[in-house]
Amino acid sequence: MGLCGCPRDVLKIHIDSETADIDTESLGKYEYNLKFPVKKNNYKKIILYIDNFQIQTKGLGSLSYVLSSNMIEYNSYNSKTKGTNNVLAVLLADATATDRTNDFTLSYSNSTAPIEIQNIPELLQINITDIDGTGISLANANNMWALDIRFECFY
Repeated sequence: MGLCGCPRDVLKIHIDSETADIDTESLGKYEYNLKFPVKKNNYKKIILYIDNFQIQTKGLGSLSYVLSSNMIEYNSYNSKTKGTNNVLAVLLADATATDRTNDFTLSYSNSTAPIEIQNIPELLQINITDIDGTGISLANANNMWALDIRFECFY
């Protein structure tokens, strides 16, 4: 039971670009087999929170980094897809990194913004693109990202 007195499970995941089960880093695509020790199949409502997302962009010239997944936001709209939304977070850089010699890390923390999703996939797909939908290559050893997600699952 949570603070609301509602029966629920809280599931947390930490994933990063260096430990994907399957990846195509040159296109910003990553896949993870999620194996929760306790997960029901009949949740009435699932709320996703992005607790932390950090990306190291040293040497990259993109001004935008869009984090999306195969988790579809319930009752949503995305102007790019003209359908439901699958974007988890967007980071906009205030400067490009190509001319920098220092590290250039962008961070997103927003644990209070709920995203209602339809289900938790067993195979989580993460994509990192620019605002135009072009995959961002993080194949360089200096480029990486980390993501902490929390699911509140009500039954």
